[in-house]
Amino acid sequence: MSEAKVQLLGVLREATSQDYARMRQAEELLKEWENSPSFFATLQDIFYDRSVDHDIRTLSGIYLKNGIDRFWRRTAKNPILPEEKKAIRERLLQFIDEPSKKLTAQNAAIVSRIARIDYPRDWPDLLTNLVQSMEAASTHNPENAHLIHSRVLETLSEVLQELSTRLLSSGRRQFAEIAPTIFQAVAQIYVVYVDRTIKKLQQINNSVDQEALLEELNIVGTCVKCMRILMVSGIRDVHKYDETRVR
Repeated sequence: MSEAKVQLLGVLREATSQDYARMRQAEELLKEWENSPSFFATLQDIFYDRSVDHDIRTLSGIYLKNGIDRFWRRTAKNPILPEEKKAIRERLLQFIDEPSKKLTAQNAAIVSRIARIDYPRDWPDLLTNLVQSMEAASTHNPENAHLIHSRVLETLSEVLQELSTRLLSSGRRQFAEIAPTIFQAVAQIYVVYVDRTIKKLQQINNSVDQEALLEELNIVGTCVKCMRILMVSGIRDVHKYDETRVR
């Protein structure tokens, strides 16, 4: 563990203290470090470290998201350096098997905020990588497919919501080009989980895992949300595209 990570981890631990004076001192120190090189990349490292206490990871995610809102744009005062932004972007989609729903929601919000600014110019492969993650889970990682589908779809939903309202003309063209492929990938997952859910609901005994069933219904709902955004903002005539047909 790097010295910077050790120091930041210690301050974040103090920031979660029940002692108000210690908490305030830690918050002031974190504010001082905001403009230090690699500060936000180190926050991300702590946020993704599953050996760290959940509350500390949550706090690091909050500071990371707030920092992106304030310092990610090149026009911001004391903006995050390009090389640090690149390092952060490269790790964002490594979070797709995170067990914690709360941390997943935080990461999805972070991804969508960066996508709003960086897609497509500085992050052209974002949507392609999300689709590939969904497809790879089905074929290469069947044991964790349910978890990965849930996490990737949540992230995709947040990203599509941001992009559907904020893209400039050039970005809209690129979004429209890939939208049918995304639609097909999401629709295929939708069909799988709808079929699976119907079969479980048809069981007349009480052996159905209700928690797992609710998770699958949540995946179905997120698929619907993604497809709705794609049809409204990305695909004008959905029936004209071969990619939108589920095989």
